[in-house]
Amino acid sequence: MPPKWCDKYSIHNDEIDKQHKKLFELAANVEMISDKPVHKGQIKFLLADFFNYMKEHFAEEEKYMAKIGYPELANHQKIHKSIIQSMIDLIQNIKSTNDLKEKLNIIASKWLLEHILREDMKIEKWHQAQLNKKDNETTSEDLQEFYEYVCSCADKIHKVPCEIHQKIQTTNASYKCKTCQEAIRLK
Repeated sequence: MPPKWCDKYSIHNDEIDKQHKKLFELAANVEMISDKPVHKGQIKFLLADFFNYMKEHFAEEEKYMAKIGYPELANHQKIHKSIIQSMIDLIQNIKSTNDLKEKLNIIASKWLLEHILREDMKIEKWHQAQLNKKDNETTSEDLQEFYEYVCSCADKIHKVPCEIHQKIQTTNASYKCKTCQEAIRLK
Protein backbone atom coordinates (compact mmCIF):
# COMPACT_ATOMS: atom_id res chain seq x y z
CA MET A 1 0.00 0.00 0.00
CA PRO A 2 1.56 3.33 -1.03
CA PRO A 3 1.71 6.08 1.58
CA LYS A 4 -0.95 8.79 1.56
CA TRP A 5 -0.07 12.42 1.09
CA CYS A 6 0.46 14.43 4.26
CA ASP A 7 2.00 17.81 5.03
CA LYS A 8 5.34 16.32 6.05
CA TYR A 9 5.92 15.66 2.32
CA SER A 10 5.41 19.34 1.47
CA ILE A 11 8.23 21.30 -0.14
CA HIS A 12 6.37 24.55 0.62
CA ASN A 13 5.70 25.42 -2.99
CA ASP A 14 1.98 25.35 -3.73
CA GLU A 15 2.28 24.24 -7.36
CA ILE A 16 4.80 21.45 -6.70
CA ASP A 17 2.85 20.25 -3.64
CA LYS A 18 -0.35 20.17 -5.72
CA GLN A 19 1.42 18.08 -8.33
CA HIS A 20 2.85 15.74 -5.70
CA LYS A 21 -0.65 15.24 -4.28
CA LYS A 22 -1.90 14.33 -7.76
CA LEU A 23 0.97 11.84 -8.17
CA PHE A 24 0.07 10.26 -4.81
CA GLU A 25 -3.53 9.93 -6.08
CA LEU A 26 -2.34 8.31 -9.31
CA ALA A 27 -0.22 5.89 -7.29
CA ALA A 28 -3.26 5.03 -5.14
CA ASN A 29 -5.27 4.37 -8.34
CA VAL A 30 -2.56 2.01 -9.53
CA GLU A 31 -2.66 0.20 -6.21
CA MET A 32 -6.45 -0.20 -6.45
CA ILE A 33 -6.26 -1.98 -9.81
CA SER A 34 -3.20 -4.09 -9.03
CA ASP A 35 -5.14 -7.13 -7.81
CA LYS A 36 -8.39 -6.68 -9.75
CA PRO A 37 -9.30 -7.84 -13.24
CA VAL A 38 -9.02 -4.76 -15.43
CA HIS A 39 -9.16 -4.23 -19.18
CA LYS A 40 -5.76 -3.64 -20.81
CA GLY A 41 -7.03 -0.36 -22.32
CA GLN A 42 -7.85 0.98 -18.84
CA ILE A 43 -4.34 0.19 -17.64
CA LYS A 44 -2.78 1.77 -20.72
CA PHE A 45 -4.85 4.90 -20.14
CA LEU A 46 -3.67 5.08 -16.52
CA LEU A 47 -0.09 4.48 -17.62
CA ALA A 48 -0.27 7.23 -20.27
CA ASP A 49 -1.83 9.62 -17.73
CA PHE A 50 0.92 8.80 -15.24
CA PHE A 51 3.71 9.14 -17.81
CA ASN A 52 2.52 12.48 -19.19
CA TYR A 53 1.84 13.98 -15.78
CA MET A 54 5.20 12.82 -14.48
CA LYS A 55 7.04 14.51 -17.39
CA GLU A 56 5.08 17.73 -16.80
CA HIS A 57 5.80 17.58 -13.08
CA PHE A 58 9.52 16.97 -13.56
CA ALA A 59 9.76 20.02 -15.83
CA GLU A 60 8.00 22.22 -13.23
CA GLU A 61 10.10 20.84 -10.41
CA GLU A 62 13.31 21.56 -12.33
CA LYS A 63 12.18 25.17 -12.90
CA TYR A 64 11.54 25.50 -9.17
CA MET A 65 14.97 24.08 -8.29
CA ALA A 66 16.62 26.51 -10.71
CA LYS A 67 14.65 29.40 -9.20
CA ILE A 68 15.83 28.65 -5.65
CA GLY A 69 19.39 27.89 -6.76
CA TYR A 70 19.36 24.24 -5.69
CA PRO A 71 22.99 23.06 -6.02
CA GLU A 72 22.03 19.45 -6.89
CA LEU A 73 19.83 20.44 -9.84
CA ALA A 74 21.98 18.65 -12.43
CA ASN A 75 21.96 15.40 -10.43
CA HIS A 76 18.23 15.68 -9.86
CA GLN A 77 17.66 16.19 -13.59
CA LYS A 78 19.66 12.99 -14.25
CA ILE A 79 17.40 11.11 -11.84
CA HIS A 80 14.32 12.47 -13.63
CA LYS A 81 15.72 11.39 -17.01
CA SER A 82 16.56 7.97 -15.63
CA ILE A 83 13.01 7.50 -14.30
CA ILE A 84 11.50 8.53 -17.64
CA GLN A 85 13.87 6.26 -19.60
CA SER A 86 13.22 3.32 -17.26
CA MET A 87 9.51 3.90 -17.71
CA ILE A 88 9.89 3.88 -21.50
CA ASP A 89 11.93 0.66 -21.30
CA LEU A 90 9.28 -1.00 -19.14
CA ILE A 91 6.47 0.02 -21.46
CA GLN A 92 8.28 -1.34 -24.50
CA ASN A 93 8.73 -4.77 -22.89
CA ILE A 94 5.16 -5.47 -21.72
CA LYS A 95 4.07 -9.05 -22.27
CA SER A 96 0.57 -9.26 -20.73
CA THR A 97 -2.08 -7.33 -18.82
CA ASN A 98 -0.73 -8.65 -15.51
CA ASP A 99 2.77 -7.68 -16.58
CA LEU A 100 1.47 -4.21 -17.42
CA LYS A 101 -0.21 -3.88 -14.00
CA GLU A 102 2.91 -5.08 -12.22
CA LYS A 103 5.16 -2.64 -14.08
CA LEU A 104 2.76 0.22 -13.49
CA ASN A 105 2.84 -0.61 -9.79
CA ILE A 106 6.66 -0.52 -9.88
CA ILE A 107 6.54 2.91 -11.53
CA ALA A 108 4.05 4.25 -9.01
CA SER A 109 5.54 2.93 -5.82
CA LYS A 110 9.23 2.44 -6.38
CA TRP A 111 10.22 5.20 -8.72
CA LEU A 112 7.75 7.94 -8.16
CA LEU A 113 6.86 7.83 -4.49
CA GLU A 114 10.38 6.90 -3.41
CA HIS A 115 11.62 9.78 -5.52
CA ILE A 116 9.25 12.23 -3.83
CA LEU A 117 9.90 10.87 -0.35
CA ARG A 118 13.69 10.80 -0.73
CA GLU A 119 15.00 13.10 -3.43
CA ASP A 120 12.37 15.85 -3.31
CA MET A 121 12.60 16.02 0.47
CA LYS A 122 16.31 16.82 -0.01
CA ILE A 123 15.25 19.91 -1.97
CA GLU A 124 13.00 21.02 0.87
CA LYS A 125 15.63 20.33 3.53
CA TRP A 126 18.24 22.34 1.60
CA HIS A 127 15.80 25.20 0.92
CA GLN A 128 14.76 25.45 4.58
CA ALA A 129 18.43 25.46 5.63
CA GLN A 130 19.05 28.36 3.23
CA LEU A 131 16.07 30.29 4.61
CA ASN A 132 17.22 29.67 8.19
CA LYS A 133 20.74 30.74 7.24
CA LYS A 134 19.40 34.03 5.86
CA ASP A 135 17.32 34.56 9.00
CA ASN A 136 20.37 34.01 11.20
CA GLU A 137 22.77 36.18 9.22
CA THR A 138 23.49 39.47 10.88
CA THR A 139 24.48 42.53 8.98
CA SER A 140 26.96 45.07 10.26
CA GLU A 141 23.96 47.34 10.82
CA ASP A 142 22.36 44.67 13.03
CA LEU A 143 25.53 44.56 15.13
CA GLN A 144 25.93 48.34 15.34
CA GLU A 145 24.58 49.94 18.48
CA PHE A 146 22.06 52.74 18.05
CA TYR A 147 20.67 55.27 20.48
CA GLU A 148 17.17 56.61 20.25
CA TYR A 149 16.68 60.36 20.09
CA VAL A 150 13.46 62.34 19.81
CA CYS A 151 12.38 65.76 18.57
CA SER A 152 9.08 67.69 18.45
CA CYS A 153 7.66 65.50 15.68
CA ALA A 154 4.92 63.22 17.00
CA ASP A 155 5.99 59.57 17.30
CA LYS A 156 9.26 60.13 15.47
CA ILE A 157 12.39 58.40 16.73
CA HIS A 158 15.86 59.13 15.37
CA LYS A 159 18.23 56.15 15.52
CA VAL A 160 21.67 57.58 16.10
CA PRO A 161 24.81 55.44 15.68
CA CYS A 162 27.10 55.09 18.67
CA GLU A 163 29.86 57.36 17.31
CA ILE A 164 27.38 60.25 16.70
CA HIS A 165 25.83 59.69 20.13
CA GLN A 166 29.30 59.94 21.74
CA LYS A 167 30.01 63.12 19.78
CA ILE A 168 26.73 64.67 20.98
CA GLN A 169 27.46 63.68 24.58
CA THR A 170 31.10 64.80 24.70
CA THR A 171 31.07 67.97 22.62
CA ASN A 172 27.52 69.13 23.20
CA ALA A 173 27.10 69.16 19.43
CA SER A 174 23.51 69.35 18.29
CA TYR A 175 21.86 67.64 15.38
CA LYS A 176 18.55 68.89 14.05
CA CYS A 177 15.57 66.98 12.78
CA LYS A 178 15.13 67.60 9.07
CA THR A 179 11.37 67.83 9.51
CA CYS A 180 10.85 70.12 12.51
CA GLN A 181 14.35 71.70 12.51
CA GLU A 182 14.66 71.22 16.31
CA ALA A 183 17.69 69.73 18.00
CA ILE A 184 17.22 66.06 18.74
CA ARG A 185 17.57 64.89 22.34
CA LEU A 186 18.17 61.55 23.98
CA LYS A 187 14.93 59.69 24.62
